[in-house]
Amino acid sequence: MKHLLIIILQITALNIYAQQKAMFSQYMFNPALINPAYSTVDESLNITAVARQQWAGFKGAPNTQTISLHSPLGKSNTFIGVIAFRDQIGEAITETGGYFTLAQRLKVSNKTFLSVGFNAGPSQYTANYSNIGSSVDVLDDPSFTDQNDLRFNVGAGIMLFSDKFYTGLSSPFLYTFDHSQKHTPHIMLQSGYIFTLGNDLLAKPNILAKYVSGSPVQVDFNLNFLLKETFGLGVSYRSMDSVDLLAKLFFSKKLSLGYAYDYNTSKLARTNNGSHEVMLNMRFPVSGRGLGACFF
Repeated sequence: MKHLLIIILQITALNIYAQQKAMFSQYMFNPALINPAYSTVDESLNITAVARQQWAGFKGAPNTQTISLHSPLGKSNTFIGVIAFRDQIGEAITETGGYFTLAQRLKVSNKTFLSVGFNAGPSQYTANYSNIGSSVDVLDDPSFTDQNDLRFNVGAGIMLFSDKFYTGLSSPFLYTFDHSQKHTPHIMLQSGYIFTLGNDLLAKPNILAKYVSGSPVQVDFNLNFLLKETFGLGVSYRSMDSVDLLAKLFFSKKLSLGYAYDYNTSKLARTNNGSHEVMLNMRFPVSGRGLGACFF
């Protein structure tokens, strides 16, 4: 309980001063979570569910669940979507909410598009520190009194992409309306490119850099391989945090299942057995347009 309390207080301190949000290891398969403009890449109705268990084997460790849906509007270049999430840290902190997304794309060459997207929506943040049941003096600090706040977040992103690459700049948490805490924007730069290594083998390096005021820049380097558009394997390195192993199975162009295992490279490795993340993706054709390529 003492170790759990220390971690909760450390995360809460980040929440107050830098407002850190959950980071997913399989972001390259569902970038709409970090850039609302990315929804314009997929011609289909796309539904993705992700469940992440942080620091397995550690009682009260963080866990996050999200489900996202986005789709083009008919034959237009306008795309809409919705993202719902639940983020829990131990017995004390829970945030549940959802965002609506709106994105528009513009064709700039034969196979290249520029898109702009926005997201906005409410969330309910609760912090019941009294549930911890500890006599630690810090719980007497006014900063750690119980909270139950309604927030409203807005975000934005821009992306340039083709069927081979994407490059985007976004702030999914650009501004949060909340009278009880100070929030700072998350700035994220993401990019990826698909290389053809043979008739049945593709390689896709990805990079994601995240900056939050008051925290060091975190960079995620990733490399994925896709064999026969059926089975994918990958590895990532997240600075100051973890080495991640990824696998993805395509049952068809409409259905895929992904898994990631994170091994901590920080001192937290002493207290847990790594993190697990499972992702399920479904794609459905939209009337008047094709299913689109699999941008694995």
